[in-house]
Amino acid sequence: MKYKRSSRVAELIRREISLMLTGKIKDPDVKAVTITHVQVTDDLKIAKVYYRVMGDDQSKEKAIKGLERAHNFIRAEIGHGIELRYVPEIQFFYDSSLDNAYHIEMLLQKLNKE
Repeated sequence: MKYKRSSRVAELIRREISLMLTGKIKDPDVKAVTITHVQVTDDLKIAKVYYRVMGDDQSKEKAIKGLERAHNFIRAEIGHGIELRYVPEIQFFYDSSLDNAYHIEMLLQKLNKE
């Protein structure tokens, strides 16, 4: 089975960022952040990093601000950790898939009761 290079790079980036969040980044606002997956464009120019945060809306706000503060550090560390000609631009997105699944589950339960 043949894998696309962008998929392999995405997994490497996910692993590197996860390691940074648990060790190198000391900002308490990003300690509760979990990287769920990364999508890299085929030209390896943009990496969309999807994350989850345990907690309330205030925790989510703190997390995105912490990730924005650490953006340049994360990109530089990826450049050191992964041998690439160009380091992709990192974009962070909140992964709402679990929230959506929970909402659908609640709707289904409501329908079953009726």
